[in-house]
Amino acid sequence: MGGGHVSRPDFGMPQPDPAYPLTEFYLLLQHALDKAGRFALPALYARVQAPARHIYLDEAREYLSLSPTGREGDIRLLAEGSLQLLYNTLHVQPDGTPAALLLTEECTRATVAVQLLPPFVWEDPLPPLPDTPAALTLQLTMQDVMQADTDPEALGRKLAGTAANKRWLHHPKAETFLAERVALLQRVYKR
Repeated sequence: MGGGHVSRPDFGMPQPDPAYPLTEFYLLLQHALDKAGRFALPALYARVQAPARHIYLDEAREYLSLSPTGREGDIRLLAEGSLQLLYNTLHVQPDGTPAALLLTEECTRATVAVQLLPPFVWEDPLPPLPDTPAALTLQLTMQDVMQADTDPEALGRKLAGTAANKRWLHHPKAETFLAERVALLQRVYKR
């Protein structure tokens, strides 16, 4: 019985390229998330500084700024918190370049894409983010690069367990906030 060819259980999916500089950090974070089961999320503050005229939603995105810390005039949309993980998946390009770590929340099954940013000047464009309702970046530091060699477990716990150096790129609450502001501006500045 059997005797067939046994292949890797990746079902033909692209695998992370070990030569890509950020692969090590994506895999380190993924391993830490498997152990911890939680991912710390930064706060989300938003501000729309639109011109005093009638604008549309597509145009208004240019005037939206998101921040993990509040400034005068910002509206807090999310407090700092954590995401209870159901599972995580490393999204890889066909050439093996990791694009983002996709985190799925336990209760809501909402997906958040986490893109790692290198701690140095990066000449090539980063791979495009997968289409998810929410996405954030995690900026690596030179200390993280050194700690990856000396204590990778502690680095993984730090990346997964703290909101430091994380910044929202987009979130459904920011989209709702922006739509509300645009509706207000359209009522005030009628055509």
